[in-house]
Amino acid sequence: MSSSRATFYAHQTLNLHARYGLSDNAKKLLRAHDHWRMGGLERDQLGRLVRMSPDMRKSITDTITKCAEIMRKKPAEVKNCIDIIQACTEILDAADKPPDLEGFPFLKLPAELRQNVYRWYATKIVASTLVAYPNEPNCDCGKWTPPNPSTLPAIHRVDMALARTCSQIKTEYLEFLYHKYTLYFDCSCELSKGLKSNPNLRASLRSIKVHWTGPVSDKAFSRLAKCQELRHLDIAISKSTTNFETPREKEMRRYFHSMKPARLADALGIDELLSIRGLTSVCVSHVNGRQSTKRTDEERANLQGLLKFKLRVLELD
Repeated sequence: MSSSRATFYAHQTLNLHARYGLSDNAKKLLRAHDHWRMGGLERDQLGRLVRMSPDMRKSITDTITKCAEIMRKKPAEVKNCIDIIQACTEILDAADKPPDLEGFPFLKLPAELRQNVYRWYATKIVASTLVAYPNEPNCDCGKWTPPNPSTLPAIHRVDMALARTCSQIKTEYLEFLYHKYTLYFDCSCELSKGLKSNPNLRASLRSIKVHWTGPVSDKAFSRLAKCQELRHLDIAISKSTTNFETPREKEMRRYFHSMKPARLADALGIDELLSIRGLTSVCVSHVNGRQSTKRTDEERANLQGLLKFKLRVLELD
């Protein structure tokens, strides 16, 4: 492109478009061409304007015909007509160029705009709690069964197609989900495995609900205590919470055979659970009845009182 060529606005100042009888579509495309020359428009965008309708392409061919006729009748207008014809040929070249198959350069957008896209993509998530589940079960703990959404709060399984596009988008989108939504884990085994294998989860987890059950509850809560962003904790309890006991309780039962059934205070992971800090809210709830047998309301209230006291939860106004 010649830098000495007159611009669309220079031609407009000379009233060339009106004198040559150019159509509105032609003027629109010539203006867009000028923006492309100045770097304000991509070549693909210019081409799409022509491909919008047959009338847009016809306006360009008509403009070339008009300029050729004006050059024949008025030799003094040759330079201006050549400028317009050259612009028209470049517009047609842009329209005929094969579309870019590489797609939109999403990762070139500022991080703030990418976050807005993730937020828009997540609008189809109607629940506030997401189920974190592995592709293959890795333990024998009771798994969550989808409840009747008309009677129980919705817990949502999310399509993670966006997270499979590339590593950077996966990292950013998962961090967004981990920070915005509450994640529900069926058992401490899944929680421990997730925290161990997923650094993004450890770094961004903000709100969690977990069914306290399984043989690695102590490891799971130890890893959870290291999550710096964690602010909300919901512990779901059941009869299976005390299926696994602390090492001390196991040792005592070897010698005291008449001991009563294990209490929540003797469940595996209690010491590690009480080591968690930095929370703004904590609660204890009963597990869904489809997943395991519930404990008593008294036990739930007692454990919640203990956690609020030991975890030094700051109540927000």
